[in-house]
Amino acid sequence: MRSEKMIIDEHLENLFGGIYSREEFLELQQSAVLMDEWSLGDCIPKFVGGMEEWAKDEGAAQCEDEFCCDWYHGTWQYMRLLNMVAVPRWYPFYHETLTDVLRRKPGANVMISACADYGMLHALHGAIKETGANPTILIYDICSTPLKSSQWYAERHNLEVSCYCDNIITADIEPDSFDLVVTDEFLTVLQDPYKPLIVEKWEKILKPDGTLVTTAMIGNPTTPELRKGYAERARDLYDRYGAVCFPSSLQGEQMKAKVLKSTEHFAMFHTRHMIKDEKQIKNLFRNFKHLSIQRVTTPGECVNPTDSFQIAARIER
Repeated sequence: MRSEKMIIDEHLENLFGGIYSREEFLELQQSAVLMDEWSLGDCIPKFVGGMEEWAKDEGAAQCEDEFCCDWYHGTWQYMRLLNMVAVPRWYPFYHETLTDVLRRKPGANVMISACADYGMLHALHGAIKETGANPTILIYDICSTPLKSSQWYAERHNLEVSCYCDNIITADIEPDSFDLVVTDEFLTVLQDPYKPLIVEKWEKILKPDGTLVTTAMIGNPTTPELRKGYAERARDLYDRYGAVCFPSSLQGEQMKAKVLKSTEHFAMFHTRHMIKDEKQIKNLFRNFKHLSIQRVTTPGECVNPTDSFQIAARIER
């Protein structure tokens, strides 16, 4: 008879392609329950910005000022447990690029420019361990729930981080502050009118010779048919892998119903404002002197798989 460890390892390979170690996956299981709890109190309505904009566009609430992003942050890591949302671990590019920057600048000032959870901090941590660097890490997000997740991870791994709950586009951040700005898929979180604004902000806050590292999915608008298929795939994956991939506190028919209701809600509202083509990226980053763009295929979210751009842009002033 196969041991529990053997079954988990098999599922990690089949569902995730080996991107997580067993220890990393157990940590994700633990944090998923916590993040669901945190979202109930820490996700609050925002006047502008945040994931509630996606849901409002889909007609989620009659009274917009009472709607917030708990549907997103409370469910995000459950979707990670099914490998259905974009995470830095989909891209080996992050480790390679962050390691290169930290080798050149071991004392770098680093900004994580928005995060869904601790995933981007985990990627940065991997580069820190490999290089022995000692960067200063600041994390900005418009919601305190992913910041709490990042702080939780930092405390477990003896990392020092400073967290700021603010809208990065409008936040008062000192120019020429950062050697490195890193973020995962933030360009596709933002609607098209905001994309040039965030790139301008990154350009402003980066030091001369500073580097921006990110990714962006390529594709078309999310249709109702894609949303329906996304919810159905979540249910199918839960039926196949839920008994192993979800923590024991989420087992049983009542908890299964809760999780599946959350994932259906997530599928209803989760929206990517996709990048259209390489020309759009080049136009957004036209003021950066050095721009590297690589197109790769990832597991994808509503569209499975999906092509994405890996982007490294460097300022030279």
